[in-house]
Amino acid sequence: MLLLASFQAYSQKYEAENASLSGGASKVACPECSGGSAVAQGEGNLIFAVTLPQEGFYSIYIKAASPAGDKINRFEIDGSTLDFSLKKENAYTTLKLVSAQKLSAGQHQVKIVKSWGWINIDYIEFEQVVGTKRFDLNQALVTPDPTPEASALYDFLLDNYGDRIISGAMTLNSFDESNWLKENTGKEPALLGIDFMHNGRGYNWYNDETPINDARTWYSRNGIPALMWHWRDPSRTTEEFYTKNQSKPEGTAFDISKVSDVNSAEYKAMLADIDYIAGMLKKLQDQHVPVIWRPLHEAAGGWFWWGAKGPEPLKALWLLMYDRMVNHHGLRNLIWVWTREPNDDAWYPGDAYVDIVGRDIYKDGDHGSQTLEFSDMNNRYGGKKMLTLSETGSFPDVENLVKDGAAWSWYMPWYGAYTRDSRYNSLALWRKMFAHDYVITLDEMPELRTYERQDTATAPTEPTGLWDNTDEKPAFAAYPTQVTDTLTISSERRIETVAIYNAQGKQVKALKVSGTKASVSFAELARGVYFVKTNLNGAAVRVVKK
Repeated sequence: MLLLASFQAYSQKYEAENASLSGGASKVACPECSGGSAVAQGEGNLIFAVTLPQEGFYSIYIKAASPAGDKINRFEIDGSTLDFSLKKENAYTTLKLVSAQKLSAGQHQVKIVKSWGWINIDYIEFEQVVGTKRFDLNQALVTPDPTPEASALYDFLLDNYGDRIISGAMTLNSFDESNWLKENTGKEPALLGIDFMHNGRGYNWYNDETPINDARTWYSRNGIPALMWHWRDPSRTTEEFYTKNQSKPEGTAFDISKVSDVNSAEYKAMLADIDYIAGMLKKLQDQHVPVIWRPLHEAAGGWFWWGAKGPEPLKALWLLMYDRMVNHHGLRNLIWVWTREPNDDAWYPGDAYVDIVGRDIYKDGDHGSQTLEFSDMNNRYGGKKMLTLSETGSFPDVENLVKDGAAWSWYMPWYGAYTRDSRYNSLALWRKMFAHDYVITLDEMPELRTYERQDTATAPTEPTGLWDNTDEKPAFAAYPTQVTDTLTISSERRIETVAIYNAQGKQVKALKVSGTKASVSFAELARGVYFVKTNLNGAAVRVVKK
């Protein structure tokens, strides 16, 4: 993103009554509203014509009321969509729809589309924000004293967050999809999804060691093992993990709410299963293998038994699993991933028990960046948690990811048709992804066991001003922020000197210039993070050499 020499925030309201109304949406008098009017959505939709003066990051707000009850509707901009909810309230309140959404200069089409409908809308507002401050990531894992390998893997994820995306694929049988991709594209994904679905059931056709053997093998190749658990009925009454309902009458009726009763058969069954899986994960820890661990996924969807009784039993089970695995079994090799569902804030176990937040998105044929989902989640978790597309059907096109600034840590399409069928993801798109500099494939992975953090800066031995005035805005622009050969620096003021520092604060390049614009060659510099300073006051500009 081009960092402006003098950042001037832009804020603009777009009145609902000036939007294009359809389907029964109508203008109504509203003395307390901006402009004296609002729109009663009813069963209808609103379309706004929005013009932004410059490319940048914008937070988007809606001021609305929901007198008819709790409602969910859809916000859409340029084809990207996000569901938003309002609680029953007669008074108009302001809701931040998305935070720090990257948008281009010029015209945009914005829609409020009926889902449940029947809200009253005063206006929407666009507020420009400083994109470089949208993340405040946790720098350490939630597990106390994690293994060196887990810390190294987390450091790798932190280093690449926002700069590159990690490719992934889910497996059903050992390396089935990674092998297929290798045969058809010449490359393999960096992250491999593995499931404990068949473990602990005593199946005579299944080797319970398979998941951990696959994880160890993948990690030995510097790949990232991402383990999950389709946890079958702990009571062994059925072999199901889906809940029993009209659409799946053979599902399980296992009662998670008994997690609060330590004397119940259900509690003891859950504990026994957790202990068994902990034993499997402990074998990986003993072999110095770190694990992306994503249990109890999609809980708020309600289709799995662990989400069948609402948020409180689910959170109790998450905390029980965390305590049992970390404190009782001493597992320190896990990176804990929570899988968000829409409107599940009440289900979230808490920042102290979650390292990364994932989102499972299945939109057939949609290769958009899911940028509104990303911005919404980044806002909900305060920019503290790395975000990932933990499951996808059709995955984002890399060009959309880069254009929209959607900084997902990794993407992982499901196995079978989702990986192999062009209805979801074509081979041409797989090849395009794997060939792009923004996408990390297995062959590009570093030695993970000994990986050291690159994207940190400690003060240099000699004063440079690099870490001074960190709350100030840059006094110059430096672009592109992902440099291949040449970095351009410009300012409204005269530039006399330019200095380039590496991530450890060591000066690696210095030159004298004269004028309001300068070019700096990065051709001889190694890949990594650098900071740019000039003789002008203000914060340094961070760039990445690709």
